[in-house]
Amino acid sequence: MAVKVVSAGERLGEPGLSTRPLVALASVGDPTSQATWSGVTAGVLDGLRGLGVAVQPIDLALPRGLEQAVLAAAAAPTRNRYDAEGARLTMLIRSLLARQSLTGRSLDGVIQIGTTFKLPRGIRYVTLEDMTLLQAGSGHPVFSRMSGSAIDGWERRRVEIYDRAVMCAVASHWAGGSLRADYGVTSAKVAVVGFGANHSTTVPDRDWRSVRFLFVGIDWERKGGPLVLRAFSRLRGVIPDAVLDVVGGHPPLQEPGVNAHGVLSKARPQDRETVAELFRRATCFVMPSLIEPFGIAYVEAASAGLPSIASSAGGPRDVIGDDGGVVVEPHDEQALFEAMLRLADPDTARRMGAAARERSALYTWPKVAERLLRALELRAPDGRELAPFL
Repeated sequence: MAVKVVSAGERLGEPGLSTRPLVALASVGDPTSQATWSGVTAGVLDGLRGLGVAVQPIDLALPRGLEQAVLAAAAAPTRNRYDAEGARLTMLIRSLLARQSLTGRSLDGVIQIGTTFKLPRGIRYVTLEDMTLLQAGSGHPVFSRMSGSAIDGWERRRVEIYDRAVMCAVASHWAGGSLRADYGVTSAKVAVVGFGANHSTTVPDRDWRSVRFLFVGIDWERKGGPLVLRAFSRLRGVIPDAVLDVVGGHPPLQEPGVNAHGVLSKARPQDRETVAELFRRATCFVMPSLIEPFGIAYVEAASAGLPSIASSAGGPRDVIGDDGGVVVEPHDEQALFEAMLRLADPDTARRMGAAARERSALYTWPKVAERLLRALELRAPDGRELAPFL
């Protein structure tokens, strides 16, 4: 069975390529696509190539019909479709595909996205995740529905993957803390690398006197959309001219001051410009998710000079730091209302937005790529000093 190799980055055959590190980027799904892992693989790929690294993207997904059949068979023992991705059968097949695609290649290292497959022994690799299974199982709407037996089996296999890795890279200190406390990974083996922005908006001069909040989230319930609506309704009682722009998979919205934009695709130029314009006009980004492993949207807001109101459940605090916004507990409507009222003040929003913009320099795909090279104990082709772990 042939694995889908997205592109050929062989060490030989290109002038000067032999002096460059050759790294494979292995994921379930096309690593070059923005649809894979919320654009993380594409961002890592671009960052590595921008550093002059030769990258071999490897897609470990099967053809669609066969993929669905395998997942159905994997879920059959527990009759729980949520068990499929982490099941033993799924991992076995993905691991065989990984062996077929990597064995015999002269690689300097592999970046493994997630833990649904094992790499061949003898391969130097780092894992990259935004949260651990234990964290996901406690509140994520998908992973929390897995059966106990499926979680236990996946956990045992994950520990082996962590043990064999050169380093375990994570997006945030929140995820890194779980690796240490829950999986026994030593601190020296945990690398916090962050994620970058998938789009950047330049805002030369923002009107901070307006009060305009922006929510962007496909998963309306998990991203805290209903809570935002309730808190914003209360805010309008204090600031009647306040505006809330909503982008994503929301239901029909008729509330005063709320502009519903629906799902906007990054693949459509007109939609990308609409999103950019919304970031330019906003004075605060708000997304108090029920659980948020990292939140690339916060990075995108910060890079545009926007402060954020983020969730305390997960890794967002890393992105906004101490001064780039406010974190609130999930479900806490009063705390969210008070945070929105605070960020409605132009001077506060301007000050926090500037702090967020400054901190966003830590979260770019080139910086993430440098940290992953450091985790693999490799050097940049141009000899630059690699960014330290966060």
